[in-house]
Amino acid sequence: MENVDDLIQKFQNHCISDEELMQLEQWVKSSKRNTYYFKNAVEQDYLLTVYSRKDEKNPGFDDIFQQRKSSSRRIMPVTLLKYAAILVLGLFAAGVGYFYLNNQVEEEYNPGQITFTYANGETISLDEKGEGTLTDKSGNALGVQKQGELDFRTSGTQSTTYNIIKVPRGKRFNLLLSDGSRVYLNSESTLRFPANFPNTGNREVHLTGEGFFEVSKDTEHPFRVNAEKLQVEVLGTRFNVNAYKGSQQITTTLAEGSVRLQQGQKQATLVPGEAGTWSGVKEPIRVAKVKVANNIAWIENRLLFIDEPFVTILEKIERSYGVKIINNNPSLAATRFNGDFDLNTESVEDVMNAFTTIDFFEYSYKNNIITIK
Repeated sequence: MENVDDLIQKFQNHCISDEELMQLEQWVKSSKRNTYYFKNAVEQDYLLTVYSRKDEKNPGFDDIFQQRKSSSRRIMPVTLLKYAAILVLGLFAAGVGYFYLNNQVEEEYNPGQITFTYANGETISLDEKGEGTLTDKSGNALGVQKQGELDFRTSGTQSTTYNIIKVPRGKRFNLLLSDGSRVYLNSESTLRFPANFPNTGNREVHLTGEGFFEVSKDTEHPFRVNAEKLQVEVLGTRFNVNAYKGSQQITTTLAEGSVRLQQGQKQATLVPGEAGTWSGVKEPIRVAKVKVANNIAWIENRLLFIDEPFVTILEKIERSYGVKIINNNPSLAATRFNGDFDLNTESVEDVMNAFTTIDFFEYSYKNNIITIK
């Protein structure tokens, strides 16, 4: 089609007629080469947004052209991302293929249960939605579990020894500590904490993974989160700590109040709307303005990624859905995406199938294992 570049230009400028739009749509769908050409042309000026649909395995360009036929007559930009969307930020990879599902993987992956480990080393499993009283070996009540939260405010023991709660992939759990502070634990996270905080000194907990803290104010007993080699100290505030094992950095995001970060002799103080990141012993603690809501979207059961590399997104998918992902296509690792999914209503297949609309790669899914070809 000789006038394809003119039609694409009109498409981008929102002045294409319905008849011209139909012509362009037919041309794009007529071959993979045309599809690839269109994608690369459009993404010079737009972030290409495509919606994930539960009832459509590969909606593809039908959605894009349908958006232009609607009253808005434009591709939805990232600032208006409302539904589960994938936006390509980098150039499309060469060798574009199609997703397909097959059942060749026989290995099975089981992320396990939420566990509670007593100070004496005994470990029990907790039902994420269970209810009841957690007791020690002497029959003393340690905490009461109700509606996905374990409450230690009415603990029947004065013990200050440390217990451990471990949350596997695909699950989240909340705690109310003895001082009234609330902790939201993300998937694949571990918190070491006492049934009761001591009457003197700091209120101290140890975190591996990610947690959001709403700390009860107590000026005489500062609250300290030990995250690997970084300490976060507060009096009363709301903040998020991301300190997953094996991660190259630890990030603290402040929603309210004030926190002080310390690593050895290095210190930094955050104000609301800032995040402090430490990347290693020889690195300073870097402070930057951030959109807090983005960093704590997981509390609302959202899988959110903004301008993140594919390799990091895969880690988030694994944690959020309790799956194992084997990536046999390392060339995708650095490609960056935006996306926003509701973990309450959208499955891991919905997330993976959203990528199919851009014909990126092939994958199989069986027994909680996703294999990317």
